[in-house]
Amino acid sequence: MKYPNLISATISNKDVKEIIKAIEFIDEKLCDLVVLSEEELSALPKMERNTFSFVVENLQLAEANLDLIPADVDLNELKKDIELVKSIEKVLNPLNLLSKKLKHSAVLASSEAYLPSLAIYNAVKADAIRKKHNENKIKV
Repeated sequence: MKYPNLISATISNKDVKEIIKAIEFIDEKLCDLVVLSEEELSALPKMERNTFSFVVENLQLAEANLDLIPADVDLNELKKDIELVKSIEKVLNPLNLLSKKLKHSAVLASSEAYLPSLAIYNAVKADAIRKKHNENKIKV
């Protein structure tokens, strides 16, 4: 049986090192970002796409009605958070596509390696059984 070969690529050690350096560079540029625990993450209210427009609209309302802003609302921090979300989205979208490409390629390559490995294993196992069977025939 001919096994499919849908991916035939290599990543040189030099390229891996350069890619890791580039990732480290990106990580350094994003040094103020955080990693939350699962508990912290689950406790936060989540802002969806449609919620984001709600937040932006309310910022505009606040700017038009400064006298109505609650005392505990820091408008500058709200603006800063909104801009951060916009910036993160611009970076996150291509990273998500790259992550998907890496994951799918890894799954495909591992699958393509696994199937022939099973065939090799089964052939070696069958040969060992055949040899054992032949040895038992001779002893009788």
